[in-house]
Amino acid sequence: MTVTMLSRLLTCRLAGHAALRMHRSYSKASPVILEQLQIFEHFTEKRASTQTAAGKTLSVQLVDGQKVKGTAGVTTPLSIAQSLQSKGVLVSKVNGELWDLGRPLEADCELQLFTYDTIEGKQAAWRTGACVLAGVLESAFGAHVCREGVSELGLFCDHLLENGDLPFTDVEERCKEAAALKLPLSRVELTSAEIKELFQNNKLRLQLVEEQMNGPTVGVYRCGDSLAVSHGPLLPHTGLLKSFKMLQLSPVTLAGQTDSQGLMRLLGVAFPREKDREEWEKEQEEARRRDHRRIGTDQELFFFDDVSPGSCFFLPKGAHIYNTLTDFIKSEYRRRGFTEVVTPTLYSTALWERSGHWEHYSENMFTVTSEGSQTYALKPMNCPAHCLMFEHRVRSWRELPLRWADFGALHRNELSGTLGGLTRVRRFCQDDAHIFCIPEQLQEEIVACLDFVKSVYQVFGFTFHCLLSTRPTPCLGEPEQWDDAEQQLERSLQHFGERWELNPGDGAFYGPKIDIQIKDAIGRQHQCATIQLDFQLPIRFNLQYVGRDGQLRRPVMIHRAVLGSLERMIAILAENFGGKWPLWLSPAQVMVIPVGGSCEAYAKQVVQQLCESGFMANLSDDQGATINKKVRSAQLAQYNYILVVGDKERDSGTVSVRSRAGKQLGRRPVEEVLTCLTRLRDSRSNQDEF
Repeated sequence: MTVTMLSRLLTCRLAGHAALRMHRSYSKASPVILEQLQIFEHFTEKRASTQTAAGKTLSVQLVDGQKVKGTAGVTTPLSIAQSLQSKGVLVSKVNGELWDLGRPLEADCELQLFTYDTIEGKQAAWRTGACVLAGVLESAFGAHVCREGVSELGLFCDHLLENGDLPFTDVEERCKEAAALKLPLSRVELTSAEIKELFQNNKLRLQLVEEQMNGPTVGVYRCGDSLAVSHGPLLPHTGLLKSFKMLQLSPVTLAGQTDSQGLMRLLGVAFPREKDREEWEKEQEEARRRDHRRIGTDQELFFFDDVSPGSCFFLPKGAHIYNTLTDFIKSEYRRRGFTEVVTPTLYSTALWERSGHWEHYSENMFTVTSEGSQTYALKPMNCPAHCLMFEHRVRSWRELPLRWADFGALHRNELSGTLGGLTRVRRFCQDDAHIFCIPEQLQEEIVACLDFVKSVYQVFGFTFHCLLSTRPTPCLGEPEQWDDAEQQLERSLQHFGERWELNPGDGAFYGPKIDIQIKDAIGRQHQCATIQLDFQLPIRFNLQYVGRDGQLRRPVMIHRAVLGSLERMIAILAENFGGKWPLWLSPAQVMVIPVGGSCEAYAKQVVQQLCESGFMANLSDDQGATINKKVRSAQLAQYNYILVVGDKERDSGTVSVRSRAGKQLGRRPVEEVLTCLTRLRDSRSNQDEF
């Protein structure tokens, strides 16, 4: 067995050395990088000497139910994919945990394989692309790379470069050449102390790595003559990437700084095939057409101004959408037993210290100092205030569950470089609620929250699936509490009956959670709703209720949001509908167009009737335009319905109805039109015709 392991290790190293010899013709490493590589290889050999010998037979369960036999320490997801002749596999999951294709399996497990058309596959390709880009920036352009990673948009490298000139086409070509060398990607998990030794000569990288570490170790990969820190698995080698596209170069401001101090972020995308790039370019064109920032400008919904960075100014039409969404959720609250509360915006740091947020989240909070040097912070979340409300007086088991909802404004000090339209802001509101219940009520409450999410998302036409995010490292609380909480959530998901999957290690530091991912009209996924268990805040605030037996008991707390941030949801909906808002949500519902001046008084009367019935209706008063031009203008402005009135309509008390798509719906009595429009609006229908 030991001979087998040594043989595999020798084979991998020989292949790696061959690729590295080719790489040296492309790259010349600096003395500092060479020293880092030596330290990395030392840690790699140290880990290899402690690996468990291979030999135990294991069973691998595939998604389709098929079972495959393997050998612990030898069989890899890559070898299984090859035996199944699965094409285009880039990464895997083992028992729900992301796993390198070349990493040997250790025990019986469930195995999932992912290609580029999945989020997991894209992220693995982009993480690998970020490593390739980092190597190119260092070797070919003399940059000082401080961090590499991935975002929702693609891959990125944060770097310092004296000569900031980076021709995108040149960078892309060099990345393609580097990837073609098929450089192996070797991985080792390092502790905080080992990270300090490895990056002792790169203080900024060391600082950024330590800030991002969410566990006792972090993965470090070698790609040619460069090292990269990655929070997820990479591809087996760089040759699986065939194309690169650089997107944007922008300054990055780190936490605690007021400017970028020369740090720049190069954002790009990597592709396994040219076909993938072509498809991506088509998707980007469609996304640009649907960009909520363009829609917001064209339809006069909102804008941003430097006087309040990251805070949105909602114009009347945007405010209509905002308030309609809020009213929608409030109507659901009344049906589902939630009551609204109103809480302050500014709190003493004593509250945040008590809740634990000051220790874990203070960098993301806006603070102010008042008389006597007392420090206060704008609230980034509502939960501590709701705990104060719970402890305000003695509670009885008869009051539980308490379901408190809060639309209070929240503020988070997001880095300026991360702000983007409505999707990442500093001031926002969310449909935030907290449920205090006894342990026996927990499963019923979780299922009710999931049903709430399902009913709301069905209105928008979203499909969704759930992620059970389990304990991260570090976390608060005892392991037994976490085990029990995770089991409660799993039972609730099984009872709910919708598709869900495990998301290991991605829970909040205070408890496990269910994240809900939606898919929009063009196939993009977004995470909005969340349901989180919290056993910690009730302990930190010493929350108690009087139980049936007269004894003091500890309640369980559930954090719950359905839409999430209203600002972000408006961005998602704008892009999902492409600016063609359904009637119930639309800020431009009806345009009334008079044919000639003799019908203008009647047209105004129709507009008044519509407005009195609660519709967003306007009168077309462009005297010099033709009827066709007025109709076309109304269609371009995305009015759901266009009502044309002439002499015949005036004399008969009717209107000629056209849909936004241009379909003629005929001449109808005004009362009938009002009835049909009211039915469509109140049922929150997404249909265009009545």
